[in-house]
Amino acid sequence: MNLFFQFRTLCVYPLLAAFLLSSVGCSYRPAYLQEAKKTEVSERWKVQKIDPNRLSADEKAALEQFGTPEYVRFYRRLSQKREQVYAWIYPDPVRFVTFIDGKKIDYVVLDDDLTSLNERERNLRFWSLVIAGSVATVGLLYYAVVAKKK
Repeated sequence: MNLFFQFRTLCVYPLLAAFLLSSVGCSYRPAYLQEAKKTEVSERWKVQKIDPNRLSADEKAALEQFGTPEYVRFYRRLSQKREQVYAWIYPDPVRFVTFIDGKKIDYVVLDDDLTSLNERERNLRFWSLVIAGSVATVGLLYYAVVAKKK
């Protein structure tokens, strides 16, 4: 058997494993959740057990003051930097405690869009793809119409 084909088949398995395992790390679940169940709402977990050793000082204070939250939800801050925000949700009485990098924030504007790209970066990505697609289309049309006749 040709050495090139042996090498190619050896490369397929690590690439396949990388693609399959990359989806495992796509959750924004916080490290301090020892046991939690996913809910119907995107990036929200029903808390069953929290590891207090992994909490920041502000998170420990909230845990001592209000107890274990019913849910933890991930958001992005509506700003240029799009920081990660974790909201602890207490249903009775209703409380919504938010943390950015482990620091309690009393008021924050939240965004349901979980991407880390702000509006300018999204527009740049969109128009870059439009331009790249247009250039590829022109190249294919040139090849199909002009270059094949020669």
